[in-house]
Amino acid sequence: MRKKRNNTQNDLVNMFKTTVVVLVLFFIVDYVLLPAWNFRNPFFVILIAIALTVWTVIYQFISRKLVSWSKYSYSGSILLVVLTIVLGFLSSEMLNASRYQKQINITSTTSFDSSFESIALSKIPVVDKQTAIKLGEKQIGTIQSLGSQYDVNPKYTIISQNDSLYRVANLEYRDFIKWLNNRSEGITSFVKVNVSNPSDVVLVNLNDGMKILPNALFNDNLLRFVRFNHRDKILGSYAFEVDDQNYPYFVVSVLEPEIGFFGGLSAQGAIIVDPINKTSAYYDIADLPSWVDNVQPTDIAWSQIDNWGYYINGFFNTLFAQKDMIQTTDGYNYVLLDDQVHVYSGLTSVGADRSIVGFSLINLRTKDARFYQLGGADEYAAMSSAQGQVQHLGYVATFPVLINVEGIPTYFIALKDREELVKMYAMVAVTNYDAVGVGESVSLSYQTYVQRLKSLNMVDVIIQPTNQKDITILNKELVVMDGNSYVIFRDEAGFIYSFKLSLNLNALFLEESTQIKITFNDPIDNVFEVIAFEVITE
Repeated sequence: MRKKRNNTQNDLVNMFKTTVVVLVLFFIVDYVLLPAWNFRNPFFVILIAIALTVWTVIYQFISRKLVSWSKYSYSGSILLVVLTIVLGFLSSEMLNASRYQKQINITSTTSFDSSFESIALSKIPVVDKQTAIKLGEKQIGTIQSLGSQYDVNPKYTIISQNDSLYRVANLEYRDFIKWLNNRSEGITSFVKVNVSNPSDVVLVNLNDGMKILPNALFNDNLLRFVRFNHRDKILGSYAFEVDDQNYPYFVVSVLEPEIGFFGGLSAQGAIIVDPINKTSAYYDIADLPSWVDNVQPTDIAWSQIDNWGYYINGFFNTLFAQKDMIQTTDGYNYVLLDDQVHVYSGLTSVGADRSIVGFSLINLRTKDARFYQLGGADEYAAMSSAQGQVQHLGYVATFPVLINVEGIPTYFIALKDREELVKMYAMVAVTNYDAVGVGESVSLSYQTYVQRLKSLNMVDVIIQPTNQKDITILNKELVVMDGNSYVIFRDEAGFIYSFKLSLNLNALFLEESTQIKITFNDPIDNVFEVIAFEVITE
């Protein structure tokens, strides 16, 4: 009896030791891999199966004996793995093609000219992500105390603020030592770039520093902070955003399976993290603050658009006949519609070359999608057409932005030199990539483009510029910006005007007190861009 009691006590001690060891191992794995404690997360189920097997192996090692019930433990682990595989298969696209095809709600065959709002020339996005990265690095490099401690996070987020689009990025620690030295104060700045104006790059200073950051270490790491405060949430991507008062937040998408037990992940809400006060809260999409733009991870949204095009005739059609299948083109960009950020891309027939059958837009907050049925050139054909207009200069086209010009769907393309500086702009008609307009400013590219549309009988009337007036030059000066010469002059009312000298060298000979009639665009930072002038003679 005593021996049996001792064996029981030893078994309990060994079980306790084994449990402690497994819990320590589980804590380490959990701290590093950060799984969601959610049975609809297959990785978590597999992790439990592994933990059960490890517990049994360690127990047998500590007790130095084989136990008869170990087979039940191993069988349970195998059962969990098999169950995960079976549930995954039951959630697969093979068995649920029609559900995957209908997962995203698409308003189709929408009339382009009636529903796709026109964008003012002064608000067309001209700064892509690569250019924003260059501008941000240049901005932080001007301040030694920042440049030596921090880098700009290259994951720029596109946001809508005050009816304009901006790319914003947080600063991040350069290495472990920089984090260790600055973690108590946090990072007190972020970069904000106006995508419609490359000169509007601001390093926004904060009253208090951000402590929770994507590349911070230990519990100051963004994803680790979110995971330990929201254990059961399946996390998607994160986005750095700011509200209308430039207060910074991180928005982390929260995903849930919509098809079967594991399949069809889609964002149902988001966790908003205050990196300064180190707080967080979960919101359903309907309850999110109005300034939040990025909830739907772009890769998931586009996979659902692809599923909509792939599975139009079921799963096996994708393997054999491929009848009526369409897919997104390689690449996407952003537009501002109804004061909300939308991502768009062309849709092309599977196997087609350099053409589209239409294009789609997805609201990155609500996942509402539109499909515009429209035949024409794809984005890369338009980029090649734009580059062909300036091939002697060696400029490289950026991925287009989709705009509406006089009811014509149009690709707007920035042309950059090898230093990633924007030098010219191009507009290319989606339906006819022979309709191209190129200019050294947005307004000039617009003028040449509309003239080309007129010559091809694609529009009936050319809209003449409405911004014209007579002024008297008070003073002028010649300046050089980004390798281009500009004449800057003021009128008697104190307004400032900028004119690119290469458009008309006669601007050099304008004298003070000369009266001129100018054609100009809406002001940017209180400076009017003059696109043409003529001297008024008495």
